Amino acid sequence: MIRALNENDVAAFIKIRCDSLQMSPSSFGADPRPETEMDVQTTRRDLANKNDSNFILGYFEGAELAGIVGFIREQRLKTKHRSFIWGVFVYPAHRGKGIATQLMEETMQRAKRLEGLQKVTLSVTDTSLAARKVYEKLGFKEYAREPDAMRWEGEPLEEIFMSVALAPLEG
Repeated sequence: MIRALNENDVAAFIKIRCDSLQMSPSSFGADPRPETEMDVQTTRRDLANKNDSNFILGYFEGAELAGIVGFIREQRLKTKHRSFIWGVFVYPAHRGKGIATQLMEETMQRAKRLEGLQKVTLSVTDTSLAARKVYEKLGFKEYAREPDAMRWEGEPLEEIFMSVALAPLEG
């Protein structure tokens, strides 16, 4: 089941976010950190303030949060036609089941319902081959690369920027 996370999901979100940063450190710009370094009250408040333009979707298998994706739409007048996907992660034990694709498809469906939204962007490291395949399957195209954008354990990582234009909704 896929649904938007809310303030009641704070513990599960903190766990999966910290696990994602520790299990796949070369996939994210954020630094790995233990759960104890996350501010529970701030995270709870942030989750409570999510809306149609700023949300985190979770994929649940039973009561277990198995995967997440974040979405945020620009709010400034000049850039509110754009949005950004962040933090896509599925626990290794749940990979190979199409969960990331389902999360991304649901995110894109929600994005298409936002009036005036024209473009969805994301970034991915060059080492995240499976993620890139999911994004390309959904129509994302590379528009830029930044060599040596990040470094993990002394190794340079190239960041690939991708976007997809949204088709207007019919009917």
